[in-house]
Amino acid sequence: MKKSILFAIVLGVYLLSCAPSFALKFDNNITIFDNYSSSATGWHGAQEDNEVEPGMVANQGWDLEGFFQDGNILSLVGGFNFMLGNGGVMSGDVFIDVDGPPVYGKDSRAGSNGNYSVSNTYGYDFVFDLDLGNMSYRVFNIDATTELQTAYYVQNEGSSPWQYDAGDKVAIADGSLEFIESLTDSVTGFSGLSHYALTGLDLSFLGHGNNFYSHFTMGCGNDNLMGQGTTVPEPSTVLLLGSGLLGIVWLVRKRKKA
Repeated sequence: MKKSILFAIVLGVYLLSCAPSFALKFDNNITIFDNYSSSATGWHGAQEDNEVEPGMVANQGWDLEGFFQDGNILSLVGGFNFMLGNGGVMSGDVFIDVDGPPVYGKDSRAGSNGNYSVSNTYGYDFVFDLDLGNMSYRVFNIDATTELQTAYYVQNEGSSPWQYDAGDKVAIADGSLEFIESLTDSVTGFSGLSHYALTGLDLSFLGHGNNFYSHFTMGCGNDNLMGQGTTVPEPSTVLLLGSGLLGIVWLVRKRKKA
């Protein structure tokens, strides 16, 4: 009987290890309006698909379209190429607020354009510090001692922060990313013909059942992507663990009957 139980335990552990770490699904869009709109052209409005900040270049290459949540995995979708950027303008980091809503707006620069380092949390508590070259990330706490970089254009200061300035903080979590390209309108539910996705951001460090806000922008602040969601237990892990335990019970009962 001991061998049977040991086998069942090993099998359960194996099944858990084979569980996929993340997958991109488009059925839970947690995007919220970023509080910026303009009636200057039909391309702007109170939505995020086909919306960039007022006065900025309006085309698919700058469009940040949505935050999606699958279990505790956070994903971004847009016409903006998260991996390569656009015209030399690169992706920022992903910021998380747990006692929001976060601050939309003013930073401390004196009216000139630039990606400035500022001592301003903008109301955020954590950051996914993205390393797209290695398709990985680390998570850091944000506090009053943290330096964050602003979006480049003053008129887009509401899109700040852009990036986390690496400091001497110790990461509280880390993980791997996946970049997906050539997504179609029919797959994403957005318009623009061609879309990109960045997925794999694991929110488990926040705990289960906790509300959060998320934020992302590119270096110029041309578009500002915001989301609001709640962390949940990983259903696949719970299911596999339950299956392993049921297997143990079944083997024990079978052994007793024999």
